[in-house]
Amino acid sequence: MIDLYDLYQDFKSYCNTAVGGWFRPQSDFQNSCNSINTEMFVKFTGEAEKSQEAKDNLFPFLISKNILVSKNGPYGTFQIPVDDKAPYGRFAAARIIVGGTTCIPCQTVNDGKCSNGETKSDQELTEEYFNTVKQIDVKMIDDAKWGAVNNHKTKCPTLDHPVIRQINQGFEVSPRTVTVVVLDYYRQPKKATFAYTITPGNVDTGSGDDLIYDKEKSQPLEWPENLRKEFIIRLGERYGLFTRDQFMFNAASQEKKTA
Repeated sequence: MIDLYDLYQDFKSYCNTAVGGWFRPQSDFQNSCNSINTEMFVKFTGEAEKSQEAKDNLFPFLISKNILVSKNGPYGTFQIPVDDKAPYGRFAAARIIVGGTTCIPCQTVNDGKCSNGETKSDQELTEEYFNTVKQIDVKMIDDAKWGAVNNHKTKCPTLDHPVIRQINQGFEVSPRTVTVVVLDYYRQPKKATFAYTITPGNVDTGSGDDLIYDKEKSQPLEWPENLRKEFIIRLGERYGLFTRDQFMFNAASQEKKTA
């Protein structure tokens, strides 16, 4: 994780704020960090499918859940997971685990429990049973191709070749014999907070008015340490706009392009 106070010190040095002007820790710096937080999440989730670097950067946000599928009409359906601690951000992947002709939860995810707390019987959890299971990727299908895929005479969905699409704040899965889906998704990053107090100032001596950082009440950025420079550069770009310093803005923008 990236501690906000350490990042604040690096940012002040990078932008020379003692000369350029005061960038308030919460109103300016913290809010800018959270804006960049969202930008980075959108950027890397958009690149994750083709970039291992993006996947590594998103590793702190990757969540897996076993989700029971309801049978509605010709397809199975399930909703986006509701979890205050890990709110859904973007789809990563989906798979099913099949034993014989039955879908089962992944035992390494939430102790094998589904999103509603249900699990399989003890008989199904034996070692002999798991020796027969296989994991199968579920392919995401565009809406425009959903009908054609499901009506194909020779390549229609089966338990060996299931498909999925997003619809109505959730997902449809085919074939309808799928009963459990293991959903991987990227949760939304937590908002960073910069908690601090100010020591009383002395008008006679000029002492005091120092910033005292409260690490226990602060929330760091959840990104890996290797992205610290990326945050500093983007903060520098915002600082250039904040102070109307065209040189700082241009320098940070150019460095962001080459980083």
